[in-house]
Formats: sequence, structure tokens, C-alpha cells
Amino acid sequence: MTAGRQDSGLRRIGETIQRSGVYLEFVPQPTPLETCWYTIGLTDHAHPELILFGLPPDISRPALHSVAADIIAGRRTCVAGQHADDVLEGHQVQFVAVSEPDRHLPVAAQFYALTGAAVDALQIVWPDRYHRWPWQPGTRVDEMPVLGSHVSSA
Repeated sequence: MTAGRQDSGLRRIGETIQRSGVYLEFVPQPTPLETCWYTIGLTDHAHPELILFGLPPDISRPALHSVAADIIAGRRTCVAGQHADDVLEGHQVQFVAVSEPDRHLPVAAQFYALTGAAVDALQIVWPDRYHRWPWQPGTRVDEMPVLGSHVSSA
């Protein structure tokens, strides 16, 4: 990507954040469970960005927009190890601290490098339909990347 196109893309992200509070970056991958969406804009609110793997856009986008809107409005704070049952309908989720946010959310890192802000991130991890997490034996979602240490859940 040329510097001009890169600057244009970052400017577009900034305009979207200014208009709606958050920008969603899509990262396609070869397998559905590795495909993800992540936020850019929550760093401005002293909150980690959020990343969500393995769900189709009609679920990922509204879920991320909803949680981000609550964070921006001051109605919610997400922390590593926290569980929530109001992020994805029918599923409990767990927030996992992302160990290398600059590597896993590169566009957010580029965007905030201009301001000198460090990017932190939380992954929203969800279990399979049998309530097994990606790190549990027999799970159906073991191909989902987990980008940090998790709290074991029964």
C-alpha cells in the first residue's frame, strides 16, 4: 500500500470514529473461525479495543457496535477474565486480554501510532453450542484463535 493510500485509509477511519464513535476492521482468513472483526476507537475512551473471531458479519458487527456504544456511553467496562451473557444471544462470552495487540490489530496500532497512544485489546471468546470453550477438550471451536491467557471455565 502506498503512503498516500495508507494516509487516506487512516483518515477515513478517523472520520468514521468521529461520526459514529467506532470503526470496525474486517480481517478475512482461509477458515471461518479465524476470520475476525475488531474495533478501532475505544482507545480514545481509555478502554481496550475488542476483537471477535469466527462469526458472520450479521452477528459480529451488531455485537461489536452494541458493546462499543455501551463503552462509549459509559454504561459498560470490559476487563480480562470477565464473563458476559448479553454480548451474543444464547451464549456466554469471556473477555481475554490480547497478548500482542499491535500484531493482531495492526490497523488500530497504525492509527494510534500517529497520536502516540498504545493499543490494548480484549478478545471476545465464545463457546460452542455445547458450552465448551476453545481451550476445552472436545470443543467444536478449537480452530478459533485465542490471542491471550484465558480463565478456565467449567
